[in-house]
Amino acid sequence: MNRLKLNTMLLAALVGVSSLAQAGPLQSAVPSSRTVHAKVTEVRPIYRELRISTPVEECWEEPVTRHRHVEYGSNRTAATLAGGLLGGVIGHQFGKGRGRKASTAIGTIIGAQIGHDSARGGPALTTSYTSYERHCSAHERVSYEQELEGYRVTYRYRGKEYQTRMPYDPGDQIKLKVTVEPVL
Repeated sequence: MNRLKLNTMLLAALVGVSSLAQAGPLQSAVPSSRTVHAKVTEVRPIYRELRISTPVEECWEEPVTRHRHVEYGSNRTAATLAGGLLGGVIGHQFGKGRGRKASTAIGTIIGAQIGHDSARGGPALTTSYTSYERHCSAHERVSYEQELEGYRVTYRYRGKEYQTRMPYDPGDQIKLKVTVEPVL
């Protein structure tokens, strides 16, 4: 390449760089921001409904009727002795002399047999009684509560209304971050 051309290009580049240096720093394309305050016009709490389920056991006493069978003469020995004694007394009423002794003996034997038989299969008696049994039942008791979830905040900035959701009540003013950024 020609030396003259090369020197001319270098000189043009040098002049361009020096004119930029004299013009000052270049504006960056990075957005700039600042904090301002806006007037809050309305704050409404936002609630959500919570379902609370609690296990509950309820118990009560309930009457229960029971039946019991009782057989008469369940004591065979006592029934046999009682029957023999009664039979002997009745048999003693009959006859004279040796006949009375025989009728007493026969009455005792017959009475003992009747007493013994009645103890084996005598009539049954049914008795009833009532007792109380404890019964329990488990179920869920459900209730509902409201939990504060946040706030819907309406505010005015430069004549226009905006809304946002916040975790706290900001009061009368809300801080805003205003960002200025060139459109490319």
